[in-house]
Amino acid sequence: MKRALKVEIQGREIIKPSHPTPRHLRNLELSLLDQINYSLYVCTCFLYKANKNVNADQVSQRLKSSLSETLTKFYPFAGRVKEDFSIECNDEGVEFIEGRANGFLSEYLQNPDQKLLTEFQPFGGKDPPVAGKGPLLVVQVTFFKCGGVGVTTLSSQKLVDALSYTTFQNCWAAIARGEFRKAVIPEFVAASVFPPSESFVPFPTHFAPAESNRFVFDASKLAQLQAEVASASVPRPSLVEALTALIWKCARTASRSNRGFARPSLLVQAVNLRSVVVPPLSENSVGNSIGFMPAQTSEKEMELQELVCKLRKAKDEFTNNGIQTLLETKSILNVSESTRDKFERDEIDFFSCTSMISFPVHEGADFGWGKPIHVTFPNYTTPNVVILVSTEDGAGVEAFVYLSPEDMPIFERSQELLSFAALNPPVQVNEKEKGSFASKSSL
Repeated sequence: MKRALKVEIQGREIIKPSHPTPRHLRNLELSLLDQINYSLYVCTCFLYKANKNVNADQVSQRLKSSLSETLTKFYPFAGRVKEDFSIECNDEGVEFIEGRANGFLSEYLQNPDQKLLTEFQPFGGKDPPVAGKGPLLVVQVTFFKCGGVGVTTLSSQKLVDALSYTTFQNCWAAIARGEFRKAVIPEFVAASVFPPSESFVPFPTHFAPAESNRFVFDASKLAQLQAEVASASVPRPSLVEALTALIWKCARTASRSNRGFARPSLLVQAVNLRSVVVPPLSENSVGNSIGFMPAQTSEKEMELQELVCKLRKAKDEFTNNGIQTLLETKSILNVSESTRDKFERDEIDFFSCTSMISFPVHEGADFGWGKPIHVTFPNYTTPNVVILVSTEDGAGVEAFVYLSPEDMPIFERSQELLSFAALNPPVQVNEKEKGSFASKSSL
């Protein structure tokens, strides 16, 4: 593996909302789902090719001024968590870090290994990035020697789920481009549907070293996979079901090969609750509004079609009573006590899968110098996680998989997996796409 790109930090500052938060908005009650989630930062890194129409100083100033304007709308992001029950919206601000890398963007694009980006976020991949009582958002902009740019954000799970983050990102980028009509008005009302509780059950989290890799599925392989996993029980499996079943099966095989024996497994799929709660929440509702659909297996080896059936059954059960159970138990994970005990004793393989395939991950991150040519999610401390996103052209899917250092070498050699996916190919850059620095912005 190539050396990690070194980053020299050149500045740190606090970005505050451009206008003070009104007094009546100074305290935001956390929802039950906010309480349940661990105060962990989720890292997202956007990479942009060089643009001759903009220099580093312009990029930095544009990001900071538009971020300040965005925080006026997303004012809780500039606050601090207060004892698991509320956010004090006190305009303390978010941390903004600026650095310069000692290498070229092409070094990463030819070998998209996340270890190359360990210094593109302030934690360096050494410790679990716990938000705690610090900023709810941290931004680091890193400039490559070639003029390419990396924009890394760390958002606290205590307030932000995947869709909330995308809503924020899209608004920030729209303001940076000067397209203020596209800057949405967020709603912070999740607590009205998911009232907070003193007896909530925290989401189970184990921290351990994690190895990552990226697998790219093109459209023809996706169609082939969906056809192969179809059965009489699930004749039309969704794309997410097909991909999740494949990755789950290969990860279980890696765990069994590494340990020398099979273990039961539990996989949870994230599901957006905004449209299914009563009354429904707007898609612009910011806060944690996701549930988890748990699918479980015994030690027995299972085929892809069987795993798809497990996933579909979990979805149907959650549709029928998942929200009611969540509100009654104050727990986001509806599993038996024996399963919880196995998790606590590390006697079960626990996997989490989040699909962002339908999210405008690339389109919504154009700050005025073009869409990112690559988006990745550096994670060095939370194994057994899967993130699915569309490829930049929208035709395929990229699966970012995080496993233990012992399981990953076995997983990434799986012939069943590699019959459908390309193992971390170089990132292709569309040279025809021309990013332009939006001159109409007044920021």
